[in-house]
Amino acid sequence: MKKLLLFMAHPTNDMDDDLTVLGKLGLMHISPFQPAKDESIERLNKRIEQLEKGIAILDEYEGVEPSDSVGIIDYAKEERGEVALLEKVLETDRHNRELQKQIAELSQVQQWYSSWGNISLDDIQSINSKGIYLKLYEVPEKDAKSIQAKANVQVIGQFKGLCQVVLISEDKEATLNYHQIDFPGVSKQEVDEAFAKNTEKLATGQQLLLQLSAQKNLLIDALEERNRRLKVRTVQYGGVAFHGKVRCWEGYVPVDKVSTVTDAADENGWGYMVSDPRHDEFDLVPTLLKNPKWTDKIKPVMNFMGLVPGYDEIDVSHVFLIFFTFFTGILVGDAGYGIIFFVLALLAHWKSGFVKKIEFGLFYTLSVSVMIWGVLTGTYFGAETIANIPFLKQLQVGQLASFGGDNLRIQQFMFLIGAVHLTIGHIQKGWKYINSVLVIAQLGWVAIVWGLYFLVNKMVLGIEAPEFMPWLFIGGGALVALFSSPSQPIVKGILSSLGNLPLNVINGFSDVISYIRLYAVGLSTVLMASSFNDMAIGEGITTIASGVGAVLVLILGHALNMTLAAMAVLVHGVRLNMLEYAGHASVEFSGSEYNPFKIKK
Repeated sequence: MKKLLLFMAHPTNDMDDDLTVLGKLGLMHISPFQPAKDESIERLNKRIEQLEKGIAILDEYEGVEPSDSVGIIDYAKEERGEVALLEKVLETDRHNRELQKQIAELSQVQQWYSSWGNISLDDIQSINSKGIYLKLYEVPEKDAKSIQAKANVQVIGQFKGLCQVVLISEDKEATLNYHQIDFPGVSKQEVDEAFAKNTEKLATGQQLLLQLSAQKNLLIDALEERNRRLKVRTVQYGGVAFHGKVRCWEGYVPVDKVSTVTDAADENGWGYMVSDPRHDEFDLVPTLLKNPKWTDKIKPVMNFMGLVPGYDEIDVSHVFLIFFTFFTGILVGDAGYGIIFFVLALLAHWKSGFVKKIEFGLFYTLSVSVMIWGVLTGTYFGAETIANIPFLKQLQVGQLASFGGDNLRIQQFMFLIGAVHLTIGHIQKGWKYINSVLVIAQLGWVAIVWGLYFLVNKMVLGIEAPEFMPWLFIGGGALVALFSSPSQPIVKGILSSLGNLPLNVINGFSDVISYIRLYAVGLSTVLMASSFNDMAIGEGITTIASGVGAVLVLILGHALNMTLAAMAVLVHGVRLNMLEYAGHASVEFSGSEYNPFKIKK
């Protein structure tokens, strides 16, 4: 990356043209000097919010043919037609929502008349004027008989399991200790007329929105234009103005694209200064990753976790993808589950119209990894019976088998994976310093990692270590001590490296052991699946009820197990890459992604 200072004249005037040219280049990652604040930005944000709301309203009517062919204005031919269309859509929607609210309230009143009958409110008022008061109650059926004995209480019907009771009294304050039902404020005829009238108005308003939806693209284009203006204004007011004549921006451009930006600057009369970022500025420099196309599959995971290598850090995407795929296969490790995951991804992909999305490629890859490991270990829905089918049994690797395999060798294999993974991290770090003696220190760490591997095998698994194991620590430690700090005086550098070496070795020991989680989690997945199988059909199926229960246990149990396995992938599969491996490769993921100011052409 190259650091670029860019200068443009007339900072207080409309800079739309110049900044649009810069945005169409789409090459300069701008680091704003200040938060972008201006009334025009506030207005644009408000308009964008309105446009998004208007488009969402019209989306509800997409694909529906209007029943009314009444002509409406072609807003595309009107001056500021998009604004007029937007206001019409929002106004009609507000009116429709108010009508819907009124219709709901009227519907409740209609329901009251439906349950209590066509009572004349005028008659009720007439009775009240003569000193006789009627009050309505809903009473539980079990209490109805006891209160019906009163002379001034009448049970007139039932509704929703409650008795409808009328209290007739000359005492206006007389009440029953039950839920009282108020009389409506309007007559049944008025309610019915208002309901019909509002329903007709609502249908008219919905028909209008249905017809307006044909012009939705006008709002979509307007939204795109406002978003473009917002980008321009945000960049404009994020720069610094000098003496009301020049505005300046600071940013970064890929080395091979600098000439493109400077040529455009010369053509448009912009000023610029190009320089290399200082070492103390590396934290501010965005990271532009250039990887083979096949590594794009890991982007969803990296983006989800917010993992971006720093500008001065190595790119670990390809190694991350390979081992994350491998770890997923081990952690889930059931060919049956892998088939289900693959089918679910395929169905989701089909439902989306087979749109090419990175996520689906990742899901397919991980599903195939799960299937392969499941076949190698003979695991199919945790059922040993299926694993013993002759054809499938021939595909197993005996020592790795989930049923009858050598658990000691499986655990040793997990430690071996860890040692290889960490070794790759040190080799990558060494390659970064290939022209420095620091690469020798990384070779020393590779020796220490393999010494730790043999030590872990001996201490955890009881496997005898080779006789040369001590020399791995001695030789590796010597290389680390001698070549880890070449910029310091020899004695000081050696003492500094030796002081940090014990703690780093202990951390490396724990990192290698950490890979046993692959075995533990994978084993727990198999055991849970086998347990659900035993719960469902362990004692056989003798009745229809037991058959239905077995199916429910199998479906719910395996669904739960697959969910837990997927969570384990996110927790353990990511952790081993992000902490153990990245730690040995000295990658802290402290970077920010290269995100240039870009406007569609």
